[in-house]
Amino acid sequence: MADGVSAVKQAIVRDFGPVEVSERHDFNTKDTILDFAFENRPFAVEVTREFDDDYPRNKVNVDLRRLGEIVRRAAKGVVVVTNSGIAIKAA
Repeated sequence: MADGVSAVKQAIVRDFGPVEVSERHDFNTKDTILDFAFENRPFAVEVTREFDDDYPRNKVNVDLRRLGEIVRRAAKGVVVVTNSGIAIKAA
């Protein structure tokens, strides 16, 4: 477990620099939420359990090079990474 989460953390550091990323878990969905701040703005990237589990088996269709761009566009600073892509989360 956590290979997908590790890949997303690496993408965050690549796109935002040496930020402190804290990890918490949604006990209902079993997803991992990565929180960090950049330029005094809070961000959260939710990594689904399925993405995390399937990432090491190359069963995901996600370009993590786009993560920073999508996170910056999110009005509330919250996005979700799933097996099929990265989406801005409504709240």
